[in-house]
Amino acid sequence: MSGEDGTSKERSVRLIFRQLESIRDVMMDSLTKNYVPFPIDRSLCSAWTDTLRKGGETIIYTSFMYQLSSLFRAYEKHLSTFARMGGSTRLASLGKFLIKPDRDDLRRGYRILSNISALLLKNGIDHGYLYDDEPYSGGLLLELGMLDQFWDYGSRVLKLMKDHGVRSVITVDPHTTNAMNRLKDHFGADIEVHNYLTLIQKYSGNGKFVFHDPCLYSRYDTIGDRIREIAGEAGVEFIEGRMITSRDLGTCCGGPLGPVNMDLSDSIAKYRAEKLLSVSQNVMVACPLCYQNLKPYVSSMKDVAEVIM
Repeated sequence: MSGEDGTSKERSVRLIFRQLESIRDVMMDSLTKNYVPFPIDRSLCSAWTDTLRKGGETIIYTSFMYQLSSLFRAYEKHLSTFARMGGSTRLASLGKFLIKPDRDDLRRGYRILSNISALLLKNGIDHGYLYDDEPYSGGLLLELGMLDQFWDYGSRVLKLMKDHGVRSVITVDPHTTNAMNRLKDHFGADIEVHNYLTLIQKYSGNGKFVFHDPCLYSRYDTIGDRIREIAGEAGVEFIEGRMITSRDLGTCCGGPLGPVNMDLSDSIAKYRAEKLLSVSQNVMVACPLCYQNLKPYVSSMKDVAEVIM
């Protein structure tokens, strides 16, 4: 390695660490103050429903994932700027005014959450919602390896749930499901965590898709298998490709790399999209972040909750 190449790589590594420090500072400042991952208009997060009761022992827990998935991507694009300019917390605070979630994606997120809630009610699963008192799970802290911050913040999430009398949360995405299960196990918390896909028994659907397994569903639990079971029973056909969609050979959408290297994240997403589209032009996902990362390269894509009713 030449001295010049070494210096260039050292600069790149330093920039990555500054970006990670930036997202840590931005998130912890916002989470500590408002239980949200970035400075946002909280009313956008709860506007998808006004019919569910507030609170109760069993709640649907969105953790803002479907509402703010486009905002996560938008903030990722600005992290390098925050890192270069310093004062990331102060700069990021302007994001509430300058960085907005995509309106079409926001409306789509509302529809998906409404569909999930209706599906739960169809199955006789009564549930409330915390509305503007709902906290973010802290999943991004966990996935970026910021464990001290995750445990510290997570203890506050569990306390908030307890203070609201919540005994059971119904999660709607893989990142929140993973974060809450990790918190429950780490603290021995007296709270049940159920992903909605594990609870439903009555559903219908149609269509033919290639399914992109979220890594957290395929690597750490069997919800990917459950989705295939539901799809088959509902009348939805999944087209499988042994080298593309199997649990052991399916690849990531690239989303987790976004905060560190957007270019690499996008190249992985493009590669994954090309592989999926070689099986079918119709792609199904089960994660709002997978949807955002694959969206630029896939023209026909739906979430499982847009297909299973």
